[in-house]
Amino acid sequence: MSFFEHLEELRTRLKIVIAAFIVVFLIMLSFGIEPIRIGQAQIYLPLPTFNQGQTIPAQLIVVLNHSLVQGSAVLTVLTPWEAVIAQLKVATFLAAVVISPISTYEFWRFVAPALKPSERRLIFRITAPVVTLFIAGVLVSLLVVLPFTFPFLYAFAYSFGATPLLRLDEFLDFVLWFSLAFGLAFELPVVMYGLSYLGIVSPEFWKKNWRYATIAIFIFGAVITPDGSGVTMMLVSIPMLFLYVAGYVAVVQRSRHVARAHMVSAKSS
Repeated sequence: MSFFEHLEELRTRLKIVIAAFIVVFLIMLSFGIEPIRIGQAQIYLPLPTFNQGQTIPAQLIVVLNHSLVQGSAVLTVLTPWEAVIAQLKVATFLAAVVISPISTYEFWRFVAPALKPSERRLIFRITAPVVTLFIAGVLVSLLVVLPFTFPFLYAFAYSFGATPLLRLDEFLDFVLWFSLAFGLAFELPVVMYGLSYLGIVSPEFWKKNWRYATIAIFIFGAVITPDGSGVTMMLVSIPMLFLYVAGYVAVVQRSRHVARAHMVSAKSS
């Protein structure tokens, strides 16, 4: 296709993604998760609501406050529009997550004609690990790291007799960005596998430079954690070290598989 035909193709793909995003975004702001009793069973379903305190973003904020902060600080709103912006942020984040299969599919349809067969095979192989590792990283941050971080840090304020206050806007920004960074950090084995699969980096490179990789991992852990105690940095860095080892094992296993395939091909010829 010509340059302008590519632009038209891109515009068509973007229209689908934007339309899906707007629909889901509006649903998030006008629906709430409510319990419905069917016989003896009680299930939770998204239902229309006119109460802004019962929308899906508002309910998620309440859940995050109870599960992460755990009463260690008082969630505060300092401006009239802060709560509105907070719900819009959460609705945007949730809409992006919900339509991610659609956006991924449209992106694949746009770039697939330009990829080599080996690059297509790589994308098919890493799709499931990418999704699984990202979800695992987000879950670890929400279920392990952050529930420990907030009470641990605010315990120092209580030791001084102070009453900790936590702004709603800053709380959501930190949780969303930290979870995103943690999810991306868990993609380390996939990055290692992809670079070796494409021949950019050899398996020996990962073994030879493990010391530099360790330093980089601890620096990354220090950057994305909010405190200087080093405790939360360790909670981030130690899982990444295990992931580095897992990525190296996957790279070596693939290298051995390729070597065996070449040997079998050479013997047969």
